[in-house]
Amino acid sequence: MYDHVSFHLDEDYPADLPAHHAAHHIGYYYAWAVSQNLHSEAAASLPDFDKLQSGAISGAKFVLEQLNGGIDETCFNDLGNRFTRYYYADEDEGYGLFMEDYFTTLGIEDDSMFYHTANSSENQSLLNAVFQTGFERWQNSLK
Repeated sequence: MYDHVSFHLDEDYPADLPAHHAAHHIGYYYAWAVSQNLHSEAAASLPDFDKLQSGAISGAKFVLEQLNGGIDETCFNDLGNRFTRYYYADEDEGYGLFMEDYFTTLGIEDDSMFYHTANSSENQSLLNAVFQTGFERWQNSLK
């Protein structure tokens, strides 16, 4: 399992936020991965996948409703899994460069604001560009 809302809904989760905020970061990443055809065939066969692809529903909504709240190796094709393992890799927390890029792009200054991000198309667009840059850097490092 790369990430799941249950990893976030512990004693540190803000009491003033609905639980679905714990899926925002996962959804942003997965929606980007789908836009790059890094998803698995199994994921593509799920209900509402076409809505995710077209942007009619958010990645967070798809993750919560179709992926049982998380992303794992069954959600990605081989290339998607290889990149996700790299991008999420970190010795301590397991989120690595992904988390650094997420915080920087959305202007999150500390952990207390992590779950307060809006689930918006604007944030998705900002993160898409950063995720794409990370992906291209990774691909170039393999050559």
